[in-house]
Amino acid sequence: MTQFSRVAWSDQFNTPTIDVLRGDLLDTAVPLFDQARAMFLGFDEIIESVRWYGDCWHWTIEFALEDHHEDDSLGIIIPSPEDLQVAIPMKDEFHETVSVKRMKRTMRDGFELATEPFHTSWAVWSLGSSGLVSDIGHLTKQKLKWLLEHEG
Repeated sequence: MTQFSRVAWSDQFNTPTIDVLRGDLLDTAVPLFDQARAMFLGFDEIIESVRWYGDCWHWTIEFALEDHHEDDSLGIIIPSPEDLQVAIPMKDEFHETVSVKRMKRTMRDGFELATEPFHTSWAVWSLGSSGLVSDIGHLTKQKLKWLLEHEG
């Protein structure tokens, strides 16, 4: 008899550790995962947790202010074994303050997913380079500053 086993990322009934999620990534994605995680944890008063985000994103690593409201995260890493991603929720009020004029195309494409005609408030990027993680870090810093000024 063979034992059925699921990838930890998609097994809703067993909460994985961050190390297990990291271990299921392709070798080429691990350094980008580490860089993205370090970027989020580099901000003051940020906590991380493993959180289930449903059938689309499965288990994620969520980053939020220590005293955040439910469903108000700074961002998440989606450790899909085939497509490592980062997503940042965008309130319209914040989204409108960000200039896209100097944004690189890849950044702008993910950023614009959080606007009409798309039915989501999440900006999403597939991580393919270290430079993209750095660009996402700059946007995350802007969002954190905005959050502290407007919801603090």
